[in-house]
Parts: sequence; structure tokens; C-alpha cells
Amino acid sequence: MKEQSSMTEGYRECHICAVKNKMRARRCFYCTGNLGLRDRMYFEIKQRRRRKRAPYLSAIVPGAGHWYTGRRYVGTFFMAMAPLAVGLVIATYSPWNWGLAILSVAIFLVWLLALVDSRRGSHHFQAPCQAACPGKVPCSQYVHLAAEGKDKESLELVEAVCPFPGTIGRICHHPCETDCNRGKDGEPVAICALKRFVNDRTERAFNFYRREIEAAPVSLGHRIAVIGAGPSGLSGALFLRILGFRVAIFEAGDFGGGTPAIFVPGYRLPQEVYRSEVERILDLDLDLNFGKAIGRDFSLRDLQEQGFSGVYLALGAMRAIGLPHTGEEREGFLDGRAFLERVVRGDVVKLPGDVLVVGGGNVAMDVARSAVRCGAGKVRIICLEKRPVPREKQFHYFKNEWREIKAKATGEIMPAWPWEIDDTLEEKVEIIGGGSTVSFDIEGGRVAKVHCLEVERIDTDARGNLLPVLKEGSDFTLKADWVITAVGSTPDYSSSGGRPKMKFLSDTVPIALLRKPEGCTFPVLVGGDYATGPASIIEGITAGREAAMYLYQRIVGEPKISIRYRNRRIMHPWPNYPDSLNKRQRRRQFVSKKARETKSFDEIYGGFAEMSAREEADRCMRCDWPLMRESKVKRFLRSDDPLKDEGEDVERNSKL
Repeated sequence: MKEQSSMTEGYRECHICAVKNKMRARRCFYCTGNLGLRDRMYFEIKQRRRRKRAPYLSAIVPGAGHWYTGRRYVGTFFMAMAPLAVGLVIATYSPWNWGLAILSVAIFLVWLLALVDSRRGSHHFQAPCQAACPGKVPCSQYVHLAAEGKDKESLELVEAVCPFPGTIGRICHHPCETDCNRGKDGEPVAICALKRFVNDRTERAFNFYRREIEAAPVSLGHRIAVIGAGPSGLSGALFLRILGFRVAIFEAGDFGGGTPAIFVPGYRLPQEVYRSEVERILDLDLDLNFGKAIGRDFSLRDLQEQGFSGVYLALGAMRAIGLPHTGEEREGFLDGRAFLERVVRGDVVKLPGDVLVVGGGNVAMDVARSAVRCGAGKVRIICLEKRPVPREKQFHYFKNEWREIKAKATGEIMPAWPWEIDDTLEEKVEIIGGGSTVSFDIEGGRVAKVHCLEVERIDTDARGNLLPVLKEGSDFTLKADWVITAVGSTPDYSSSGGRPKMKFLSDTVPIALLRKPEGCTFPVLVGGDYATGPASIIEGITAGREAAMYLYQRIVGEPKISIRYRNRRIMHPWPNYPDSLNKRQRRRQFVSKKARETKSFDEIYGGFAEMSAREEADRCMRCDWPLMRESKVKRFLRSDDPLKDEGEDVERNSKL
């Protein structure tokens, strides 16, 4: 696969490598053909296991760990340096001199550097968008396939790591777009919306995961219990089932879905979209146990007695945090999450008069926008933090590329995503930043006025809790007929008698191992919001997938699969991409003016039209694949391209 062109096909529909002509394709030495989803997970498990063993080998023989993980050139270098340094010491041996001391230090450094560097494993370059994604979704790869019109292949790349593409394509906070190289001089590629586009365009004539399971049926003879049927629990159950485990799901509610099915309004996420993705997972021969809560109907010891080999706890952060000086619903006080649950369930909720929402997060934005749709006359949001101020992009040169200087999260800016704030302001909701409620006036048995103070600054305690410092003499009053609190949520640890002791297994993925789980001997993993508190949905999905691979490694061991597989790509970024005003501008999604103006619960953003989606996907710079970008240079340099005169220089520089 040394020769590539603009018209490329994956070898046997693998879509990871590329060849010039699919019919005349030849498999390269390191390719194992079209890897199934289970094989890809086996490969990741084996890579991580080898990465863990590599430092021990390099401690014995420098470079041995690199050879073990596949980095043979680096391993050869260290293997040559170690005996060379030892030989120089022997050749210059004397009772003591400075040269002998320096060579002795060099031997120690060779051993140390080999040990530290071997922990990287088979290090492959990742595009900035993929590196920024908590789930490591291959963004540039599926965007490129979308640009070529291969929607089904693009969707399967996403579904290999994320079983909720339609949901994530609507409500994800898309950190991939924040690190997109196209956004350094223009607008970033709409990576999130393109995920939704390929999902909506693909006909669901079959269950992708059932096809993967039935292609090569495997039964490991072990049962795993997944407690909690939210995004993290469902993701863990899915990938455990793919790996060959028998999975039983225990859910306290009457249906699966978790937070998106309970609290996300329809104007952001239509329930039929999410429910279809949930049902696709529940249809994989899982043992479903709804209405069963841990601590009430069963315990971890009961699961061990029933023969389960492991447990994944994904209970979420379902307990709302309340304000101590608020009242009851009959007085005009509502809890934000309970209010959203009623709205999503379809109950008729009328909020006549003025509504004050307390909180500055994404839930508060949803509460305020839902209150507008429930007939509120005037909706205000008051929060401790200040509203974010637009700022110009600033960059610094680091590791041969320009990187954006990002603002630090100091706790003084509203935690809601900027686009959520913009949509809220678009619906005429007033946001009062830097304010705190102090007391409420009750008239005739209902709230009438809210007394507030300005926030001078926000301090934090040792646990990271916010401690607002109020400014004396800055009191002001707000009229309110309803007060809805949306100041956050926390996991409910009542079933375990308090926060359990956990050992986190990763610095980036919210997954931990429960220590001493009620005297049980099987592994109990905790993941998602239940481990770290409220987080994004993509982080919960990633935790479920990581939990599945960890349980496989812990219970079964190392999978029997060849480690020869390797992506055949040049792993160096290539900066020479044709630039124009058209390439800097982002295509816009369809916005339903009717849903916006009538304030209904119909979905506001309708996604991309086909032509706009193809053009938007074509803006991707393919930072992970320089040869693909070189072929795009020849295609884009047309007569009306402002860079046509520089075409020869661009093409020449791309080959350097």
C-alpha cells in the first residue's frame, strides 16, 4: 500500500488502510484484513497488556520493551547504546577519573530512558480532534468517509467506539472541535453534526452489533452484572456482550436510558432517536431486570452467590442538590431535575408569571428554556459565576505547531457550554451573573420576591466546593412567582453506606476499582458519573467500554490474537493544506424557525442537508493522513482558487 491517490478504497472494506484499486489490492505484511469489532477490542487489550509489561523488560535489557510493543527501531537504538556505554567503561577502566564517572552516568541514563520510554507502548500519532475526544472516536477518518459519500462505512467507524451516534451527534460538548486545526484560522469543522448526519442518512435495516456478535459467536462461560442502564451501563453491557460474556442488567427504574431518557428535553434530543439506540442494545440477548435496585432488592454478595464473575456499577449522579432556604412546590419552589423529568415524560406543566432559575450549568439552561415553553411570562437565571466574555484567539508555537492558548477553568465563569448560553439568550431569557439568592418573601402562601446579593469573588475549599464571598451593601430584589433550583447533582451513595473506597485505573477515563466490596472476591468496577460526579455522556460511554476491556483482562486474561496488525499511515502532520475563504467558513445546520418562534418542544436544529454536509466534511484537513491531503491539493487548485499560482510550491512542500 505504498501508492495512494484521491480515489482510495479500504482493503476488503476495512476503511483503516487505503489502496489505489480495491480489486487489485494486496495485503501488506502488517495487515490482518478486515478486523471485526471484537478483534479490535482484543487488539487494544493486548496492546495495553504489553505496554504494562514493557518497562520490566527494558529494566532487564534496554530496548527489549520497545521490541515487545512493536517499536523495533527505537528498541534497536537502546540495545546498541547500552553495550556501547558498558564497553567504553571497560576500555577506560581505572581506579577513578572523570571520564569513567561520566560514562557510568551515561549507562544509568540509557537504562532509565529506555524504561520510561517503553511505557508509551506502540505510540501512534493521533489527529488533535481524536486525541481531544474522551472516547477517542476516529473523527478525521469518519469525516473523510462522509465527504466521499460512504455514510454507512463512516457510521460503523463511530459505532465501533460509541453506540449512541445519533444522541452524541446532538448533545455532545464536542471537545474535538475545540482542538480542530481548521479552527486555528477560521471555523472548526462541524465534527459533531456530521456524526448525526451519517447516522440519520443510514438505513437501519440491520443491527450492526448483532451482526458483529453473530459473525463469530463466542461464549466465555462467565456472567457479568451491570447495575444501571444509563449510557455508561448500556455501553459496558454492549461491549461485554461483544467480548463473549453473558450480561445481566439491573435497573431501579422501569426502563433503560438513564439521564438522556429522563432529563433531556425534546428540542435538544428527540426521545425516539435515543430510544431506538437504547433498544438496539437491549435486543442483544441480555438478561434484563428492571425495577431492581441495589441495596433494596439485592446486594453484591447476592450477585456473587448467584455465580457472577464481576460487576460494573454505573448508577449515575441521580440525587439533586437542593438549596437550604427554599420551600415546597405549593409555595412555588421546584427542583430543576424533577421539573425536567415531568416535561420529558409529557406531563402538562404550567408556569404562569415570572420564573427565576437558580444555577449556571447546562441543566439550568434546559430548565430556563423549558420554562419558556411552559408559558412563563419572564424567565431569569441567577448564578454565582459570571457570564463568559468573548475573546480573540491567541496562539503559541509548541512542538512544531501553533496551539491555541485556552482560558483556564477558574470557577468564576458559568459552567454551561457557550452554545447553550447563546441558545438560551436567543429565547429572551435574562441571565444575571455574579449574584446569589439570600432569602425569599412569602406572600399568601407563595413566593413573591427574592432578595439577592452580588458575588465579590468565589473561593474553593480543600474538596473543591465553591465558597462565594458576597459583597455587602449590594443587595437587590427580583420578582418571582416560581423559583426553580438547578445547582447540580451528586451520586447517591446511600446503598453503600457512604462514598466507597475506590482505586482509579486511569487519569483520563472515569473508571475505578472498588476496594473491599462487601467482602466479595470478584472485581467490582465503578464508572461514569457514579465514580467522579456529573460528567459528559461521551465520558460515561467511554467508561463503559473501558470497564468491559478491563473485566476481560482481569477474568479471562490476554486474548489470543496476532499483534502484527498496524495502521499503514504516515504518522506525521502535514501543514500545507489549500486555504481559501470558502474553506474557512463553516456550513450552517438547518434551524427550524417554527420551533424557535412558537417555543414548542420540537427539535430546533435539523442537521445538515446533503450538499452542505459533503462540503463541510471536505473542509477536514485530514491531520492523521498526509498522503490523502496531498491528493486533495491537486483537486482543490482550480482556476478560481486564490492559491492556484502557489500550487507548485504547495505540492512540492507537501512531499518534503
